[in-house]
Amino acid sequence: MSCVLRARGPHFDVDAFLKASSLDALTAFHRGEAHFEASSLSRRGSCSGMNISVSTRESSDLKGLVGDAIRFLTDNGAELRRLRDFPGLQRMDLDFPVEARDQVFQSDSFPPHLLSLLGELRIGLVVSRSPAYRAAEEQSFREQ
Repeated sequence: MSCVLRARGPHFDVDAFLKASSLDALTAFHRGEAHFEASSLSRRGSCSGMNISVSTRESSDLKGLVGDAIRFLTDNGAELRRLRDFPGLQRMDLDFPVEARDQVFQSDSFPPHLLSLLGELRIGLVVSRSPAYRAAEEQSFREQ
């Protein structure tokens, strides 16, 4: 999983935004489309939006993810302000994949500079915890 900017809104014309944008969407989705087309689930999306890759680093490299995110927000500031103010956009979130470590208590922090950029652009911060598959796989391999 990579660090992703998610933008959406029930009346957001994602195609119109992307047509004139320097940002490349990983995925674009439209209100009324099935969430999982290959699935038997028939739930339809209530929003249109897109996901944009901010970093492809591993979830174990939070420092690198944060550095990439700061560069992305800084390098694309003008376009992100255009997105923020685009008609129909309801919400933007920057989703960080953070590896769940085998600890009783896990704390991850984000620098004020990143938080300030996010605040100025009205982008929320999401932390998605995921199991440490790689570490578990390596441990299993060593035990064999």
